[in-house]
Amino acid sequence: MSSKAGDADDVTELYKRHAPALHRRCASIVGNADEARDLVQETFARYIAARPSWKDRAAPFAVLYRIATNASIDRLRRRKTASEEELDAEKYTGDLGSEPRRIDDLHDLALLTRGLSEEELTVAVLHHLDGYTQDSIAASLDLSRKTVGKILARFEDHVRKRASRMGFTGAKRATDG
Repeated sequence: MSSKAGDADDVTELYKRHAPALHRRCASIVGNADEARDLVQETFARYIAARPSWKDRAAPFAVLYRIATNASIDRLRRRKTASEEELDAEKYTGDLGSEPRRIDDLHDLALLTRGLSEEELTVAVLHHLDGYTQDSIAASLDLSRKTVGKILARFEDHVRKRASRMGFTGAKRATDG
């Protein structure tokens, strides 16, 4: 089998294994299942194009997850800059009424998580935002279950300490998942 055929088989296996989780992630950001499906396709196209630069540097799921998140955020940015006439209200079903609070929450989250590694952030997002179990995170990121537990403990300790130093009330809420 040629190298290209092997790469195609690898990507097919990654798609079968991770597309549902990536779809959930994209849909949670853009608020539309059809748009999320398009974003998953875009994610894999970007992954294939950039794969040589990622190979052997990170777990494939972590790379795909980052690409899917960034593609979804980019889509939201493009949506926000489009004129009102170009937007079809029926097409986008996300709750825009909570957008100002969501932006505040994201700003708070960015402040609380400053200084964490990419791996710590990925594990924390998978667990606390996407509802993955520690076992499923370990399998997805090619880490041991014990390592995932240690990373989550470091994340929670880091956020708790930063919240306390920054005077956040309800610091416990910042690490609830």
